[in-house]
Amino acid sequence: MADVRDSARQRMTAAGPELGAGSGLRMRPQRPVRAVFGGLLVVASVAIALTVYSRIGDRQEVLAVGRTVLAGEQLTDADLQEVSISSDGSFASVPAASRSLIVGQYAKVRLVSGSLLVTDSVQSRPLVDPDRVLMSVPVPLTGVPAGLREGSRLVLIITPASETGGSVSPTLVEATVAAVPSNLGELVGASSATGASSTVALSVEVPPATAALVGSAKAVAVGVLDPQAPFPSRSSTLGSPQLSGDAAASVPPATSAAGG
Repeated sequence: MADVRDSARQRMTAAGPELGAGSGLRMRPQRPVRAVFGGLLVVASVAIALTVYSRIGDRQEVLAVGRTVLAGEQLTDADLQEVSISSDGSFASVPAASRSLIVGQYAKVRLVSGSLLVTDSVQSRPLVDPDRVLMSVPVPLTGVPAGLREGSRLVLIITPASETGGSVSPTLVEATVAAVPSNLGELVGASSATGASSTVALSVEVPPATAALVGSAKAVAVGVLDPQAPFPSRSSTLGSPQLSGDAAASVPPATSAAGG
């Protein structure tokens, strides 16, 4: 009996190599690194999918314009509507919770119906002071003083046009900047780099009595005044510390036409 078992075992051992070679079956070695990499790839894919899904669902209520509002108009509650947007916070939208704060504000620019309201598009005071005249004043880019912005208190050094061709003493006019180009810094920088002589239009508010003088001026220079400083008078000296920019060098003894 033992001989029979030994004989069968020998036949199976001899047939093993032949079966493996003829059947084409191979035993692949295990590769744990590949398995780990595949698992990490699945985990990363799930994490990305969850992040995208969560951002899609992260919506907030903001204010939009329900009808077209012209620049200078006061906003009413009927002008506003609430919309839901998906935002990452980089857009300067106005939260719907601030609706009561926006009502009564004044539009700084034309607000088109259906557009989202942004924080810089409204202001608390009227676009034009009822006691002032809004005018556009051309100023050389090289003469724009540093620090000039909306709301800046200015002194306009007006050189009146002369009918006889002779020299005319300049006149000082107090003004307030109503608006400046959004790219004013870029314009001034480009002018300084190229040396090109060009002008920029500044929107300023002036007393009604000086509107004709400003509008017919041969040339205008501007200086920024400290809000608390007294307005320069006829006795102002050259290089007064109250002035900023090229205007300080443009003020010989002059007539003051300031108005409040």
